[in-house]
Amino acid sequence: MQLLLLRHGETHWNRERRCQGITDIHLNETGRQQAKQMAVTLRIEKIDAVYSSHLQRAVQTARAISEPHGLEVTTNRDFRELNHGELEGFTFAEIRASYGAFIEDWQKRPAELLIPGGERLTDVDKRAWRGLEQIVRSHRPDDQVVVVSHHFPLVSILCRVTGTPLNQYRSFHLAPCGLVRISHDNAQGWRFLESNDPAKNKTETP
Repeated sequence: MQLLLLRHGETHWNRERRCQGITDIHLNETGRQQAKQMAVTLRIEKIDAVYSSHLQRAVQTARAISEPHGLEVTTNRDFRELNHGELEGFTFAEIRASYGAFIEDWQKRPAELLIPGGERLTDVDKRAWRGLEQIVRSHRPDDQVVVVSHHFPLVSILCRVTGTPLNQYRSFHLAPCGLVRISHDNAQGWRFLESNDPAKNKTETP
């Protein structure tokens, strides 16, 4: 079974480098075009189902992908972004200025660190993996499924698939509409196949 993990397209908060977390921001024009282009790329592929976070930037991206295949989008809250609590809406520069001590800790041990008013990266890891395992149980071994989600759920999944410690999540990055392919079968388990992400060497602040 192949799973195509896709980050949502760009929003104006992405462009402004604001922390959006679970704030329900829609795609901007660039993000809509990114989603349309990815839909063209995936049009020729066999797609059996499309899943999405319930947040609109992911749902809008997922609908663009599903439409050429005549599929409905199934939303799953397990794939929502990390709740950034008090940090949501601030630019990364503002976060560094106002939450300097937290950022220092985050750089060293992000996995277990509770974001003020938000959640832990380990919480995201557990629920995103739960959602992925539910998909595997619900589909045939030869199905190909698209999962549209957000930066932190997707990098946490990649950490699990590759055996990378969650504190080293910065080994992975998906730009808006970046795509990663993974697979699962009973004999070999989970495997990382490929990434088309042009910004894979960049890092991202929470």
